[in-house]
Amino acid sequence: MLNRLFRELRIEFYWVKKELTRRWHLDTPIGIVGVIVLLSGLGLFLLIGQGIAKIFRAAIPWVTGNSVSTVYWSSIGLALKVSFVFLVFATSLLLLFWLKSHNRR
Repeated sequence: MLNRLFRELRIEFYWVKKELTRRWHLDTPIGIVGVIVLLSGLGLFLLIGQGIAKIFRAAIPWVTGNSVSTVYWSSIGLALKVSFVFLVFATSLLLLFWLKSHNRR
């Protein structure tokens, strides 16, 4: 019974995968870069939201004493994360535009 269910699920997954690749061409370089653009854009959106929330949390109690270094290093870490994700996003977006303009069939 369980083997039959797994076999039916495998067959269904095979046809769903075939339909997705046929409809949206996800196995092409443009499809792969498009997925990377979407995921890195979402990650960038989340990191920017995290940064804005961190600014508001840090601004509520005025930073004094020992917590100055904590706020400083956490802001440096956030800046590094945001710049890396933005670099991935911008590079994949440029690569997507380049592939779309040069792969006219």
